[in-house]
Amino acid sequence: MAVSRKDRAARRKRSLGQFFTEGACWLQPQVAAFISGCGAKEAYDPFAGTGLLLDAVRNAIGGIESCVGLDIDPRLGWPANDSLVAIPPRAGAVAVTNPPFLSNYSAARKGLSAKVRSYFRGSAHADLYMIALDRLLDAQPNVVAIVPESFINSDYPRKGRLASLTVLQRNPFRDTTVPVAVACFDARQKPLAEIAVFVDAARVGSLQSVEDCRLVPDFAIPMRFNDPSGWLAVRCVDSTDPARPIAFGFPDAFNYDWRDGIKHSSRLMTRIAVDVPEERRTRVVADCNALLEGLRANAHDLVLSPFKGNARNGRRRRRLDYATCRAIVETAVRDVRRL
Repeated sequence: MAVSRKDRAARRKRSLGQFFTEGACWLQPQVAAFISGCGAKEAYDPFAGTGLLLDAVRNAIGGIESCVGLDIDPRLGWPANDSLVAIPPRAGAVAVTNPPFLSNYSAARKGLSAKVRSYFRGSAHADLYMIALDRLLDAQPNVVAIVPESFINSDYPRKGRLASLTVLQRNPFRDTTVPVAVACFDARQKPLAEIAVFVDAARVGSLQSVEDCRLVPDFAIPMRFNDPSGWLAVRCVDSTDPARPIAFGFPDAFNYDWRDGIKHSSRLMTRIAVDVPEERRTRVVADCNALLEGLRANAHDLVLSPFKGNARNGRRRRRLDYATCRAIVETAVRDVRRL
């Protein structure tokens, strides 16, 4: 039986961490304005696959007169090119693409081919999409790329070329729940305060304003995470139930069977041992939750990593990392010790 172009693309994309977009929900007004403002007459996708992104740009952007794609699989009908190795530049084109998402760890764990693992050799990056971004930014002055939303919390060194970053509440893929964002890059290096951050079509600040919200622990107050005897419990991820978000509390306040124990590797629920007089612990819990609520509101949740899609109310689920958690507890404990 003959295998269709779409099926061949699907098999290869899954093996390389690539996914098909669905419709054009990624093409938010500010992203469309960026593409139009580039003055490019050609859209260029070096990871073209079935060409869905190019179709969306062709249909939505009036100034685009032609679309050109490349793909590692010549059977998909595009000129063959391994764009994780190098991307041929095209003068006057804007790159619009969905590069592969696959971490070095996942590639090794899944036992993927030596070809996939070879991309990481000599690279400081831990995910294929960052390697792809380097190739794209080397080739083109203007780039629009769908990337994991966790990019906002990454240490990718070329963020200064961003013009904007748009976090998508709706997932544009039909075959993965990975939360994503649309990164628009131009040729100019700029301070983070000039890089606009959007959630869907709403501008929520700058990349600098997000960075300014981050809490960093100083480790001045001793505490132990994942201590089975710890009096302070934390639900570290948002549930799919909006009534059960990330929260601090006493262990018996959570619908959780602590008898199963807390492992050293636990990241979803934890208990923290920290020296606080019993009569002041209720205040610490309340202060921790207030600090968390303020952080989430001020940063529009963006300093917390996304976690497995959305809650039932459509809000992106988030995970509280232990560094931020420690910084919150340090602040709350320090405050009650001043009383």
